[in-house]
Amino acid sequence: MSTTKWEARRAGGDELEQVAAVLARAFQDDPMWSWALGRDGSDERRTRLDRFFGGIARVMHPRNELTFTAGDFAGAAVWTAPDRWQFSLADQARLAPTVVTTFGAGGTVRLLRLLGGVERVHLREPHYYLFAIGTDPAQQGRGVGSALLAPMLARCDEERMPAYLESSKPENVPFYRRHGFVEMGPPLQFGGGGVVVTPMRRAPRG
Repeated sequence: MSTTKWEARRAGGDELEQVAAVLARAFQDDPMWSWALGRDGSDERRTRLDRFFGGIARVMHPRNELTFTAGDFAGAAVWTAPDRWQFSLADQARLAPTVVTTFGAGGTVRLLRLLGGVERVHLREPHYYLFAIGTDPAQQGRGVGSALLAPMLARCDEERMPAYLESSKPENVPFYRRHGFVEMGPPLQFGGGGVVVTPMRRAPRG
């Protein structure tokens, strides 16, 4: 058992490359991203995801500054503030070249199908949205994820604000339940049922 005491901190604008890199490592074998990207090998997916998450972080961070990391980039979490989870037309235009070069034509179609599906069920009341959270595979199971959640869940409780996420792995759902998240209806399925995405909401505590 690890004795490391992890503590999350906000990532600075000059650390977004490291944030993107650890998220890419965390999700390189994730079923959802594997399906969206296609049949590339794990290393190729990591390279593509690094590019994608880098673009996302550069768009999200300036308007929210709710990007967190722990330790020497053992993991990262990217949140959006209430009523700011949707990308504006300007954001979409900035991200479009990154998306196309990352996913290619077929992958972009799959990504848009995925985004359209999750947006239809996205929580509509004001909330903090956990866009992505991931731990470096070498550090998984050592408490990094819980540390990354802690500051924003405390903020949600203080502000009496719900939190919302979509879990792209069914095996991660119990972890989120332990932190107060509850499934919102049946999971979404993509790719002929091989990809299962579970929308989850957490009510403020206290």
